[in-house]
Amino acid sequence: MATILDGRETSAKVMEELQSKVEELKGKGVTPTLALVLTGTDKYSRRYVRMKVKRAEKIGMETRFHHLEETTTDDVVALVRKLSGDPAVHGVLVQLPVAEGLNELAIVDAIDPEKDVDGLIPSTLGKILTGEKCFLPAGVEAIMEIFRRYDMDPEGKHWVVAGSTNYLGKPLIALLSNMNVQVTFCNKDDPRMPELVKGADVLCTELFRKHAVTADMVKSGVIVIDNGNNYEGKKVFGDVDTEAVSDVASAITPVPGGVGPLLITMLLQNTVKAAARLSV
Repeated sequence: MATILDGRETSAKVMEELQSKVEELKGKGVTPTLALVLTGTDKYSRRYVRMKVKRAEKIGMETRFHHLEETTTDDVVALVRKLSGDPAVHGVLVQLPVAEGLNELAIVDAIDPEKDVDGLIPSTLGKILTGEKCFLPAGVEAIMEIFRRYDMDPEGKHWVVAGSTNYLGKPLIALLSNMNVQVTFCNKDDPRMPELVKGADVLCTELFRKHAVTADMVKSGVIVIDNGNNYEGKKVFGDVDTEAVSDVASAITPVPGGVGPLLITMLLQNTVKAAARLSV
């Protein structure tokens, strides 16, 4: 039976550690501060940003929330540049997707690389690819945090990354390219996906399809990192049939309760790191 890689428990431990670090920085006259920019009127994006604000303030961080319901690309870019240039702000986050009609790339690219705590700007992806120091996207950092907390070595393995986005799959592949691993990538609609997945020592999915990976598709002892969030009414399901695959895998992240709970935590961790770095 697979070890369940508990994201909620891991997140709670990291948050406790972050609270201590925030208190330590405050003792030195530095309050880690995260600026969040939300555009448009999407209720789910608004709810998610408010969750980030609440979690940050819970551990003593300061937040600056800017909600621009009606705006232009130029105005958002100007705000992001202003926040990036403020020495009291240590991290800048633009909630994606931006409102319809806005130039997402131009807006994200206005973030100072030193304050790109969500690892979104194009130059950050370039740094990950070339092995330079930078903040990893929250999803990628969450995966690496799970490996650290469960004392699993990510190296010396064959990773299969099934599906990709700019905020998870692609930067994960870039990170792995600088590690002692073999990496195979396949798109979610690749007809060879079952065959490729079968060779994975570590399988990371981003397929956006409920239970697209079944027990017969994976080999014994595989580590499964499921990044799927597939909703049916109020219930959420992963890309992987967790119950069945757990009989074959050595470790697996559940959905819900796996990678998801760590996403905001990793964002806050990056902000605290930025505060410590920028305040020296």
